[in-house]
Order: sequence, then C-alpha cells, then structure tokens
Amino acid sequence: MFTVSICSLKGGVGKTSVTLGLASAALHQGVNALVIDLDPQGDATLGLLGEPGSSPDVAEILSSPRTETVDRAIRPVPWSEGASSHLDLIAGTHRSGLVDFPAPTPKDVRKLREALDKRTHHYDIVLIDCPPSLNGLTQMALAASDRALVVCEPGFFAVTAADRALKLAAEMREDDLAPRLQPLGLVVNRYRPRSVEHQYRLAELRDLFGPLVLEPVIEERVGLQQAQGGAIPLHSYEGASGKRLTEDFDALLKTVMDSRQNS
Repeated sequence: MFTVSICSLKGGVGKTSVTLGLASAALHQGVNALVIDLDPQGDATLGLLGEPGSSPDVAEILSSPRTETVDRAIRPVPWSEGASSHLDLIAGTHRSGLVDFPAPTPKDVRKLREALDKRTHHYDIVLIDCPPSLNGLTQMALAASDRALVVCEPGFFAVTAADRALKLAAEMREDDLAPRLQPLGLVVNRYRPRSVEHQYRLAELRDLFGPLVLEPVIEERVGLQQAQGGAIPLHSYEGASGKRLTEDFDALLKTVMDSRQNS
C-alpha cells in the first residue's frame, strides 16, 4: 500500500480540491484508491458522497483501531459505479477534531498507521486529506504515509507555510515517527498566469525549493469548483475548463505514482 498525505499549514489553498482531483484521476486511470478524510470540516467526504459523513468515521477508527472497525468504516464512493477500478472512502466528521491535539504523544501519532495496517482491503494508493494545520491529525497522517504532498498558493505566506510543512515531515522521519516518509513535493494551486504577483511568487518558490515544486502548476479554473459542487468526478465534468484540468491531474497522479520507485 502506497500512502500519500496531502497537507498544508493554512486553509484556503485548495488542499481538498487537489485530493479530489487526484482521486478522479485515479478512477479514470484504473487505479484502486482509498481517500481518508482527516479534516474535521469533512469537505472531501461531502465532495465524494454528496452528503456529510456519518459513523463509522475516521474518528471511530482513531479511538478503536481494530480490523473490524477499519473495514466497517470503508465505504464505496458513488463515483466508482461502472468503473474498472474502485474508489473508497473513510469519511471525516467534526468528531475527529476532538483528537487534533497541538502536541500529541508518540502513541497518538502512530494510531492511524496502526489502524491502516489492520485493513483487509487492497489499494494501489491511499490519499489522506489533512486538516489545514500541522497539529495531531496531520502528524498522524504523516506517520502513516510514504510521501508528503504539500499544497500551497502563489502568495505572500506560501514560502513560510511550505517550509514549515516540509520541515515537520523531515523531523518526524528523523524521530522515527514516520519511518517511510519522504517529501514528494509542492503542488502550486490556484495559479493565475496573468497575475504579476503570482508570477513572482511562483518564481520565488522555484528558486527556494527547486525540483520540489512539481509540475504541472494547477491554474485557477472554475471547473474544479463546479465539479465539486455537483459531487461528480472531475473527469466527468463537461465544462470548457475540464479538459485542461483533467490533463493536469492525470499528470500529477503520474508523478505521485512514479515516486514509488524512489522508496
């Protein structure tokens, strides 16, 4: 099982949009995928199910990480009906916020990894949508992951936020809390190519982080929000911006899957 945490230090950068775009690309490419919604806001759950999550949810897994609990919490997503591969979800609800401690114990940090080791389902990739912070839930996700994918916007605070997220991943690996974890890179999201500010900030990110800034850069396009609003996979969206978006997320998923070779 290959597990990727999609994380960010701050909200509003489109972290869940990137998660759902990758999930849609996985389904389109015949890749069996599981999405774990660790964000107490539950936006990934809403985008995949078209309704809020309910129990059993990820909070129940964290409080009782037994095989039967994990298997009961995994539910199929309507997106995968008629598809050659399957897309499943472990739903997120506000209840997971009760364990999002600023300074979790090592035992707490390992809970999700231990829970996932007990599942009986097989997946080619697991995508974890993290909360917009570096607190306990995100640390649990990183401890369970092979790769960390940091989402950022081309804005004033992007450099500091990306740097802190990458440093946390490195520290957790050094402390043996996340022994398999490697940085996959930065996804620059909501980029507006005509914005001088965005051009400057993108160049700044590339100067500072080099090859960790992944291609393609995801441009701000209305299709992504419209697909999510309709709770449909991006690859089923028929609007004008759909083709470019699906090409970008197909390419991004290929980068993610290719990174397995560096394990």
